[in-house]
Amino acid sequence: MQLKRITRVWIFVGLVIIVVVVGATMRIIGRRRSPGPDIRNVLLISIDTCRRDRLSCYGFDRPTTPNVDALAEDGVLFTHAVTPVPLTLPAHSSMLTGTNPPFHGVRDNEDYQLAALNVTLAETLKDQGLATGAVIGAFVLDSQFGLDQGFDWYQDRFDQSLNLFGVAQRRGDEVTHQALQWMGEHRQEPFFLFVHYFDPHVDYDPPEPFNSRLNDNPYAGEIAYTDWCLGRLVRALKDLDLYDSTLIIVTSDHGEMLGEHGEKTHSYFIYEGVVKVPLVIRCPGARRGKRIEDPVGLIDVVPTICGLLRIDTPPNVEGIDLGGYLGFKQPIPGPRHLYCESLTPTKYGANPLRGVVTDGWKYILTTRPELYDLRKDPREQHNLAGVEQSVARKLKAQLKEIVSGGRRGLPGSSRPLSQGDLRRLESLGYVGGGGTTDDEDLEPDPDKHDPKDRFEFYTTYNDVNPLIELKRFEEAEAMLRKLLQQQPDFARGHVRLGRIALLQQKFPAAISSLRRALELDPSRAAAHNNLGIAYGALGRFDQAIHHFREALRIQPFDSMSRNNLKATLKLKRQRP
Repeated sequence: MQLKRITRVWIFVGLVIIVVVVGATMRIIGRRRSPGPDIRNVLLISIDTCRRDRLSCYGFDRPTTPNVDALAEDGVLFTHAVTPVPLTLPAHSSMLTGTNPPFHGVRDNEDYQLAALNVTLAETLKDQGLATGAVIGAFVLDSQFGLDQGFDWYQDRFDQSLNLFGVAQRRGDEVTHQALQWMGEHRQEPFFLFVHYFDPHVDYDPPEPFNSRLNDNPYAGEIAYTDWCLGRLVRALKDLDLYDSTLIIVTSDHGEMLGEHGEKTHSYFIYEGVVKVPLVIRCPGARRGKRIEDPVGLIDVVPTICGLLRIDTPPNVEGIDLGGYLGFKQPIPGPRHLYCESLTPTKYGANPLRGVVTDGWKYILTTRPELYDLRKDPREQHNLAGVEQSVARKLKAQLKEIVSGGRRGLPGSSRPLSQGDLRRLESLGYVGGGGTTDDEDLEPDPDKHDPKDRFEFYTTYNDVNPLIELKRFEEAEAMLRKLLQQQPDFARGHVRLGRIALLQQKFPAAISSLRRALELDPSRAAAHNNLGIAYGALGRFDQAIHHFREALRIQPFDSMSRNNLKATLKLKRQRP
């Protein structure tokens, strides 16, 4: 009897195992039989600061991007892809979450990090069993800013640096080397690899032979060099027999103005030179050589990858699956309304810029609203807001709907930068004027400037830092004093004046400027640290210690203030 009972038990267990195995097998078979491509790996390549019309596949008159061109011929090219913001950290936050800045909460490169409550693409794909890796080209995407969520391996430690203030960026060959090594190590398993190239960012200094080939256009030379690096990744996929099973997406976080509308680089305006970005998708089994004219966005990257992999899209995603354009299902009907913003002007006493891009039109809401017919006026020279008032009203309503939806989003975690980190961002060309602001009311504040009227202020302030680094102190000080005549409450201007005086060992003058900065904004850790240095140089150790401690209260992990405090305490003990 006992033997029979044991036999029945083992038969039951065996049946359960068979049911489980068969069920799992049927789910796998069902997934494989469902319509869509057979994708094993995902490679997402972001070329930072890549203006789309400098790629030969987008019409540039010189062969800058043969490798991206080949991917476009083997895939689908989108001619009107829109970034939500012309800044690296918030744009990549959108790229990797599928949400706009009002939702994910990251509005600037400075003092923000992506909150852990956001669901990233890496987290989603890791849950599906993919190995997840990333290689970062510049400090602005350092893991401390939150984009490492979901990555098994997030390579943001550089072998070589191209900047003086610590490690700030690295060339594409080092990025490519790290990516190739990781790819080779994980070739036996499905993977998601995110590769970030920073080379087209200022300063434009492409290595040979790209500098010689495009010596009259170093920006295009940087893009050509990056394309060469990208080509090495594609060749490796082919050599590893992975190309035919890998979804490849090439895009950018934003473009570069290159002098249009007076802006040399990016971050301030939201005109086409920075808002329109390249987007090429090469998918196994998809259409080939197709060009899509409909507007799409960086927020579509996440839902598109999820749709092509036939997995659930994370909640709250604001983009759409572009798989219909690749031939796997019908495109979503109806016009798209894509959001873009710049809060940079709010650092300089101006209203923000908020825009909506749709089929053929762009509307920008600010003190003096702007409306452009992009088909007839792609360079946005003729503001039609006062002429096409009905169009302006409709697009403003759409903009309000997008922004109000984002208000239900997640708070962006504030993360004050250490002085060393701030210097690294400055070395990359990002010079803030204080924290950005985003009023709950969508309507522009009538008491604030139009951003167009503060643009000269912004450009002048950005020109100060290079002068300081070149030790052209008199010129830098003259420029700052001119700015402070226009805006006496510009706290960072006073901080920078204090730094100039400190570098010249004019300690009383430094103290005067830095104290004024703290009257305007007591949260300025750099002002406290520099005051500590000035007081310490004058032998006023108690005051120096107080300000170093205040700097550490604001930024507890700032090594510069901590080292200054230790040195000052030691000097005080040694004082007779």
